[in-house]
Amino acid sequence: MRTTQAGFKRGRGAETPADLLVKLGPTLLVDVGHRSRAAPDAPPNLPAKRIRALLDTGAGMDGIDETLARDLNLPVTDEMEISGIGGRHRTLVYLARLYIPSLERLLFQPFAGVKLEEGDQWHRIILGRNFLRGYRTTYDGTMGDVILAEVEIE
Repeated sequence: MRTTQAGFKRGRGAETPADLLVKLGPTLLVDVGHRSRAAPDAPPNLPAKRIRALLDTGAGMDGIDETLARDLNLPVTDEMEISGIGGRHRTLVYLARLYIPSLERLLFQPFAGVKLEEGDQWHRIILGRNFLRGYRTTYDGTMGDVILAEVEIE
């Protein structure tokens, strides 16, 4: 069973790992792109490396920053209506490969275009409940520790 850390091991300045978890949220580093440049039997080699992804239990769909999606020339596959803290609006849907090295997991799926960079957000990817469904999440806010552990979905 694969596991990975999505919390913070060390603080920054006067901020503790628990402070960073509150400020930034549970975070994974991922690689993103449309096509891998790796051989078929090797881990994916996607153009955007170590992109910050927020684990968001409030998100019903996974999202990618619109600027990042455009910079990577990700194909637009659809348009849809989404809603959130900023209200309801229409957005483009992009098709992308997302590789999580710490879990050795590759996703190839649609991502809703969201305005993360435009909103001065630290993350460029949102991984929501569809992604989290395959994991047991242990959240220790007192220590700033979040562990994702793979589980079998029946």
